[in-house]
Amino acid sequence: MKPQLSIVIEAYNEEHNALAPHLDTLAALFQQDFAFERVELVLIGSARQIAEWERLNRTWPRLAGVKFVAVDASEAHYWQLKNQAGRVAAGEFILFIDSDALPGPRWLPAAVDRLDNGADAVVGPSMYRNGRWKPGSALMLAAALPSWGFVLARTSMPGKPSPASLLSHNLAIRRELFLRHPFNTTKRSFCSSLLFFELARSGARIVFEPDQRVAHAMTFRWWSLTRHFRAGWETYQGRELDRDWPRMPSLERLKLLEPAVLRMGVACHDLRHWFRYSRVLGIHPARRIVLFPLVVAASFTARTCEMAGMYAALFAPKATERQARF
Repeated sequence: MKPQLSIVIEAYNEEHNALAPHLDTLAALFQQDFAFERVELVLIGSARQIAEWERLNRTWPRLAGVKFVAVDASEAHYWQLKNQAGRVAAGEFILFIDSDALPGPRWLPAAVDRLDNGADAVVGPSMYRNGRWKPGSALMLAAALPSWGFVLARTSMPGKPSPASLLSHNLAIRRELFLRHPFNTTKRSFCSSLLFFELARSGARIVFEPDQRVAHAMTFRWWSLTRHFRAGWETYQGRELDRDWPRMPSLERLKLLEPAVLRMGVACHDLRHWFRYSRVLGIHPARRIVLFPLVVAASFTARTCEMAGMYAALFAPKATERQARF
């Protein structure tokens, strides 16, 4: 029987930090209230990672199928892995999640319900977690806003959240649509945004589902010196690749002032967006106010790191390329 959906889990991070597949991702997935007989798993990664998954296969629930795709990590990039897994998937729907992203308790049924009811693609909130702090903790909530908050449109009305982008580690999409619009394989993190722009231009119905949430693994060193430094560094590359990339021509002419003005402007937008973003996450109104000073600190820290990345790309792009590597 053909599976209704395929869940793609990739393990790209081994190339960078020697992490084996995070087994809590699969554990959280299999705890969800869903008929897994309708689910195909597509697991893609290095031979070492695949061997670890194959060892655990017999402990999983009954599935429509499991496909193990071993690749040479030195040759296959993150976006290539996503596209390759999407091509071998057999389900009508594809749900993408990374091996270091923990699905929330309703991640799977919430996404499938939206697709069953006519959505072409579904996105949701992405949070953070680490060994000490859970996704709903104050620090993780504050850190998530400048990193992932842009997926929720700033024009969203109360009770009617709408998407402004997507993230490749938290995406549900119709397979036939994905095969027509795969990820751009540029080795930069903004390929998720490029795909969103392309899907929007094609007329695809993209919806935001608050229950389709994941918690991405993080360290504060990675968050500041990699994630946000990279976001700033890539700003100059991103706007050259897509006509829909947000841009301010008047600022572009002020090379030395643009990074400072642009990033501090984004920080100010963050602070207004916090109350919309936290409402969608279901945070109590009193807690939103109590957390606001921490959110201010997290936003200005993240945007300062991005500003440093922009100046690095402006003055020493080749010397800092590895620091900004995806």
